[in-house]
Order: sequence, then C-alpha cells, then structure tokens
Amino acid sequence: MRLHQFMGGVVSAASIVMCQACHGSSGDGAAPTTSASSPLASAAADAGPPPKPRMRVPRHGGIAASLFHDAHELDLSQAEQDGLPPIEASLKADDDGIRGAMKTFRADLTAGVKAGKLDTAKLTADDAVVDKAMTEHAAAEGAALDSLHALLTPEHRSALVTTIRTRQGEREARTTAWLKNKEPDGGAPDWSKRRLDRLSAQLTLDAAQQKQVAALLAKAKDPPNADGFEARWEDHKKRTDALLTAFGADTFDGKKVDLTLLPGKTTHEALDHIATFLTQLVPILRPDQRERLGGALDRPLGGGWAARSALGGPMAMGPPATRDVIDDIAFPFSEPPPGREEREPPMAIPPPSPPPSAH
Repeated sequence: MRLHQFMGGVVSAASIVMCQACHGSSGDGAAPTTSASSPLASAAADAGPPPKPRMRVPRHGGIAASLFHDAHELDLSQAEQDGLPPIEASLKADDDGIRGAMKTFRADLTAGVKAGKLDTAKLTADDAVVDKAMTEHAAAEGAALDSLHALLTPEHRSALVTTIRTRQGEREARTTAWLKNKEPDGGAPDWSKRRLDRLSAQLTLDAAQQKQVAALLAKAKDPPNADGFEARWEDHKKRTDALLTAFGADTFDGKKVDLTLLPGKTTHEALDHIATFLTQLVPILRPDQRERLGGALDRPLGGGWAARSALGGPMAMGPPATRDVIDDIAFPFSEPPPGREEREPPMAIPPPSPPPSAH
C-alpha cells in the first residue's frame, strides 16, 4: 500500500471517529440525527450528484495526447466509455517502445560520458532503434486517433476540440512567457549564459572550464538560441492546430496528420546533436565531473518528470528538476513518463510481529 493511500485511510478513519464523537453513538444519550426532511438534507438533495472526477490518463508528450486524456471528461455514453480503454491499451506498446529506445540511447550516452569517450558505433545503432520506435509511434497513434474519431459522436468531438483549444491557449501562454523570460537586468533571454550557469553549478566548473564551456555554447548551433526555441514552438503550435482542425471534421485520416515527436529534419537529428555536444564537453571535464554528468543523464528527456529523490518540497512533492542542456536540444519533446510502479514502488509491508510468548 502506498503512503498516500495509507494516509488517506487514516484521515478517513479519523474523520469517522470524530463524527461519531460529535453526534453521539447509537446508545442512550445519543444526539438526535438529522431527518431527511431537515433543511440541511434538503439542500444536499437539491445540490445534485457530485461532479464527475477528472480522469488522468498517462500518455507521452505527443501533440495528440490531450485528445485521449481529455476525452474522459466528456459526458460519454456507456458505449463510448466501454470503447475508450481498448484504444488506450493499444497505445501502451507505443509508449513502451519509445521509452525503451530512449532508455538505451541514454544508457550508452551515460556510459560514454563516464568513460571519457562516447561510443559512436553504439550511438549510431541507437539511432536506428529510435527511428523504428518513432515510425511505429506515428502509425500506432494515427490508428488510435482513427478509432477515437469513429467512437465519439460529432457533438463530443466538437466539445473535445473546443476544450483542448482553450487549455492549449493557457499552456501556450505559459510556455511563451518562459521562452521570453527576461534576464535579471531586464535584457533579452541569454540562453548561453543560463546553460553555462546551470552546468557550472551542476558540475562545479572552475574558471578555466567555464571559459571553455562558454566558447562551446557560443559556437553550438544546437542547443538552440531564443529564435530557435521560438521557431520550434511555432511549428509545434501549427501542427497542433492542424490536428485539432482535422479531428473536429466529419471525416478524419490519422495517416495524414503530422505526429512527429522529436524536432529536426530526421527522426534522430536531435539525438545526434546531443551526442555531438557531449563529445565536445567531455574532454573539458575531470573524472569526478564526468561521473556527475553521467548520473544526471539517467532520466527521461524533456524535464517533465524526475525521480522522487530529485524533487523538492515536503515528502519530495516539489517541482521537477531543472531542465538541462540536452532537454533544450530536444525541445519541445518529452519522453513518456515511467509507469506508476516505476515512479512509486509499493511500500514494503513489514513482516508480522511474532506472537507474544506464553507465561
């Protein structure tokens, strides 16, 4: 049983006990119970049924994710409710395929960084695996979108698209504010300086190393500068809008929409840029710094999820870890988050206490 479930049970049980203490027991001297005709009961009846709980369906960071996620909030018929789970089940293999391909790529990056030299043969082989996973993703998600479009009524498709467009506007406003966030002195965003500050703090770079890394960041075409970030974001918005427009129409073909996840002209272009950047960075670092950098690579790309040990706040429930340079190179891509069983392993149940010895 996970901790939050355990705590929820404790709170519920405590509430029941407190309620009984306030209103008395069923024995003599109990406080009178509220009748069905009382004003309180009448008001509760007039309030109607409680609102439908919002479903959270874990999906990858693809532009179609919101369609599957927000479909659960519609007032679906029983047939539509029954039809959603099989569609989502078909996407699990898609998530697992992308996760597995990216995990292998990151593992080879980590090993190379810690060893002081990246293995280009392994990384080239990883490109082929990523290409296959991304191609299969487009086919699987396109087919799932076809099924979702056929399942929903025209009214529900229209409501779904309207809801997503509203929320998309809010997300876009937050991302645009992040992209245009000015420097403390009021100047335009200086992404090279931000990345240098992040790497310096993360790896404890000395003055000479900071100068070398600054030169590396200044000449690198990827990670992108502010204009590059904005161009990618505009492309993402354009493709999202095209998908929503197509899905809201009476006819839809999942093969005709662009479901690309990684930026670039090829599926693995961003991964090649990550490998190139690290190949240039590694010779600048000491062995202990390489070890630290390698450890930082052992998490999904995108900055949208981090292990609980990397989160801040009470009970490690704070915001995700800060984005790294490789997250910027892959922007706006985010890997599918690990399953709940990976993120929150079940708490070990302590063995039962031995029975007391008889005296």
